[in-house]
This record gives sequence, C-alpha cells and structure tokens, in this order.
Amino acid sequence: MPGEFKDEDSRRKFFQYLSVHYVWYARFGEKGDGAPADVHPDNLRKEGKGKSNLYQRLPRKSKELQQNKEEYKRIADAFTDFFDLVRVAVSALFKLYLGIEYDQVSMFAETLPLGASSPAYPFSGFVLNISSCTWSHRDGDKVMCFVIPLGEFEGGQLGLYEVGFSFDLKMGDVLAFPSCHLTHFNCHFKGRRATIVLHTDPKGDAWAEKCNGWQAHVVRHGSTRDKAKKK
Repeated sequence: MPGEFKDEDSRRKFFQYLSVHYVWYARFGEKGDGAPADVHPDNLRKEGKGKSNLYQRLPRKSKELQQNKEEYKRIADAFTDFFDLVRVAVSALFKLYLGIEYDQVSMFAETLPLGASSPAYPFSGFVLNISSCTWSHRDGDKVMCFVIPLGEFEGGQLGLYEVGFSFDLKMGDVLAFPSCHLTHFNCHFKGRRATIVLHTDPKGDAWAEKCNGWQAHVVRHGSTRDKAKKK
C-alpha cells in the first residue's frame, strides 16, 4: 500500500506514492478589509453571501497535520537537528547569494495563531513524500523550497525543465530551487526512496502583514523578528 517505506519500482503496474503535507496554510483566506472594528468577526458576513467560512479567516493546519498529530510530532522530533542545520544554511544562502532577507521567508512562520511554531522554521511546514515519482509540475511555494532525499535507491533524479538540469540526489544532499518558477519532475527509481520538502505558503504574507485585513480584531504578541528589532 502507498505510504510504506519499502523497496519500490516506480515502473511497476499500479504504482502509487504517498505525499503528506504537514504545513500551515493561509491560502483562500477570507479577507476582513473594511470590516467594522466594533463587531465580532463571528457575527460578520459578506453582503450577498449566504455562507461564510469562519475557519478560513485565520491560517490553518493542513488536513494531514490535524489528523496525524502523533506521526507529525515523531517526524518533527526525529529531524530536529537536521532542521536546525538547514536553518543555518538557509540564512547564508538567502543573504549571501540571493540578496533576500531572512525575514522575507520567516515572517509567516513567526506570526502563526496562538503562538504556534513550525519545526521547519523559517518555513511554515514540510512535506513527506514516500516513493514519489511525479509528472512535470510547479508548486506554489514562496521564494524557494528545500528538498532532502532519504533512503537507498537508483534513479529518482530531480529534473528542472527550463534550465535543463538533472540532479542525482542521494541521502545527505540538500537542493534548494524556486519551485514556483521552475517546472520540475521526479524520474523513475528503484529502491527505498523518500523526500522531505521544506516550504512556505506565499499567501502567508497577507496574514503576517495585516492579518488578512482582520488586524483590528486580532491581539498579536510581537514576533521573533519584532523582538530582535527592539534590542
């Protein structure tokens, strides 16, 4: 069944793979711009609409994260040291080579509701892919994603179409690339293969900056970035 970390051949008949998203999302959030500040958000509805999804006014956890909390915690704990190492690499990569400030990526993860945190900080979460072999596609990630392969396998190269590169990634490698701008795919493989992908929902900017327009209704403590600026 898909999801078992075992030897696989992606060319076999009825091949399937598992992709589990342990991520905070802000996409499709209902905006509160212009909403009266003296009325509780739960009592506000958009004119002309019979229904409003109150739960989409705030950033929310992915369905997989909500339904698999124990598995999520075990994976996050197991990769704590590695996530810390990647965090250092991210800071250097963005600042030195891309001219991007660290807080451009971390701003959403720093302002999650109720003081929640992301183990993949500065990203808002991570994806666990088991035995993945994909068609060409692009993802809606902010700035860049980081891909970390696991297991022992042959094949499984990651291809970047527009630049004509193919990366034969093995366990211990880390690849960062702008998955929102480059069409990419995973080639066929044999063996035991998985990947961890760190990424951030770009729609989180609207929450980090103005709480999706609900700032008049939100009491928010200073983020890590705000506290650093005061020192």
